[in-house]
Amino acid sequence: MKEQLRNKSRGADVSTRRPGREGSATVKVSAAHSAAMEAHELKVKLPNWLSMPNAGVASCLAVIGTNPMDRAKTLTQLPGNKYGKDMVDALRLVCKQEGLLPGLYRGLPVAMIRESSKNMFRIGLFAPILKAMHRDENTPAPAWKRFLAGTITGALGAVSSNPFDLVKTRMQVPAALSEYTGMGQAMRMIVRREGFGTFYKGVGASVTRDMLGSSVNLTVASMASEALINAGWFAPGSPALGAIAGILSAAAAVAVMQPIDTSRAYVYLKPHLHKNVLHAARFIVLREGPTALYRGSRAHFFRTAPHYALMFALLEGITGVERACIVRRNAETLARVPVFANLSATQRDVLARGVSVVKYARGDVIVREGDAGDDNEMFFVLRGTARSVRGGVDELDAFVESVKEGGDEKAGGRASNVASSSSSSSSSSSSSSSTRQRPGSAARIDDAVSASAGTRAASVEADGWAQSPSGAHFGAGDYFGEQALLVDEPRAASVVATSATASCLVVNRAAFELATTGTASSVNVAHSRSKATNEIESGWRRQRFRRELASVPLLAELDERERATLAARCARVTFQPGAKIMRQGDEGDKFYILLKGSAVALKRDGRGDADKGGDRDNRVYRSYGPGAHFGELALLTNKPRSATVVARERVVALVLDKNALVELRSTVPSLEDHIVRGMRHYDHIEMFTSMAMA
Repeated sequence: MKEQLRNKSRGADVSTRRPGREGSATVKVSAAHSAAMEAHELKVKLPNWLSMPNAGVASCLAVIGTNPMDRAKTLTQLPGNKYGKDMVDALRLVCKQEGLLPGLYRGLPVAMIRESSKNMFRIGLFAPILKAMHRDENTPAPAWKRFLAGTITGALGAVSSNPFDLVKTRMQVPAALSEYTGMGQAMRMIVRREGFGTFYKGVGASVTRDMLGSSVNLTVASMASEALINAGWFAPGSPALGAIAGILSAAAAVAVMQPIDTSRAYVYLKPHLHKNVLHAARFIVLREGPTALYRGSRAHFFRTAPHYALMFALLEGITGVERACIVRRNAETLARVPVFANLSATQRDVLARGVSVVKYARGDVIVREGDAGDDNEMFFVLRGTARSVRGGVDELDAFVESVKEGGDEKAGGRASNVASSSSSSSSSSSSSSSTRQRPGSAARIDDAVSASAGTRAASVEADGWAQSPSGAHFGAGDYFGEQALLVDEPRAASVVATSATASCLVVNRAAFELATTGTASSVNVAHSRSKATNEIESGWRRQRFRRELASVPLLAELDERERATLAARCARVTFQPGAKIMRQGDEGDKFYILLKGSAVALKRDGRGDADKGGDRDNRVYRSYGPGAHFGELALLTNKPRSATVVARERVVALVLDKNALVELRSTVPSLEDHIVRGMRHYDHIEMFTSMAMA
């Protein structure tokens, strides 16, 4: 979606940005056509593979309504005009001879298969081939490229459907003249009597006919559809849009195809007399005159126009339903993103039409540090994992190589190394605790190193976007890059996919602005940071922080007021991998609630020399992950720290000092009860840990 929603003049998947600040000119949408234009600007892109089955199903259903016209065309093309000169006479006579339904629908099954096999290629591949030929999304594809794409897909469709076309033509003659009773019986008899090659007799004419017909048909249909959408008369997915485009394209196609169609019918019905279409055409002109080549053209149009109108209407309807399903799924996903929590259902539906799902392979760079301006997208992780990394090009390249070689686990270590240059003692602590160890396993740390104070954030709600650290892990449900929806600021860090596959819901700035304000800004308008931007950013941070607190089991039972009161007395502190958060034996003056990252608790096993300091033997006591809390025992009992806690990876924690906890007893009286209950929850862990350490 990087260029899809940049400028309204770009086509069906394009929109323009709206100035986010005062004094910027906006592009206004005409009130009369606003609904259609909004749908046009935020047209949902369907997966490429859907175009072929969609075309097959639509054409298969359409032939049910147009088979009588198709049979009338075949009857009027028979030599001698035995069934009249127009389709009304032909249908009246054949229904009188064979009955109403057999007369109208003889050969229907093979006709459905023929249309489906033909249009899966002819229509289903038209858009992908045209897109490959015309990669510039700023301008519509010229007519000659559409003509060439239609020529290619027409040839493919003719080759795939020629066997069924032959059987259909033979079965649509009067039953009294036909020896075939069904498609299977007809194909077996043809192979037995005439050989398999008969199915491709006249394939050259079919290819020529469909190359010409499809090039004209699809060129006119696509250009008419775009013109009607750009004029604001119809929205993408409207069956009426498909019907009108189909009728217009049918008129152009009949004029090109009819001479070949008539000649081909002579070849099919009298193969022993006519070797090829040119021979048949010469025979018709010499014996019956040039106008005989257009015999049945009226029936052809009245069969072709309803067929194309119905087929393109069904195709628009099918794709409209599929887009509606995608929009509903996207809206449900957006509802889980905190920054969009305040949008109304209607705004989320509009935004859902302007997002896309993008897949990445391991090692793909999703965003690149320093990029700004054109890359105005936010990413919500649907599946897989990704990590951020900061540094120069060399650091990013090295990180990408480590991701490709060792996957997510190795990448995490690399990201941590790029993130910071820790002290030697912290590094040794990190190496001893970076791998997941079971309770009771041995570990060595330097007891002489004091506990780290960490890095205190300016606000408990987290720092601004520019402070995104290197090594941050993003999994399903996480998001990043939201600042790009508001301001033109360089990316603070690169983000690289670390799982085998990852998919992200990508939100474009123009789609966000169209959903929230109803207009999109000019591509040339700079989005600089302003007071309004900062207010939105603060609001998003508050929403994210409230959800963060609610996800902590200790605080989940508190109401929102109590959580806000607690948060106001906390500090948000970040500890780098390997940092010693608290040290065994120190006075307990702080209580920690983990928001992100993981840590491990270690206890001395008593076999070291306490007087010598330095490295001491320790045993893993417990592991902590997001939502866990520790340090409460020393606060409640006034005893020294009973364990050392080391950050296993980058840790973000809420830190509450002892005095603040005492003051909160009056305002949040249930907090201490929740803490004690949490301590009892770990009693069984402590019992088994003690057994392992013994």
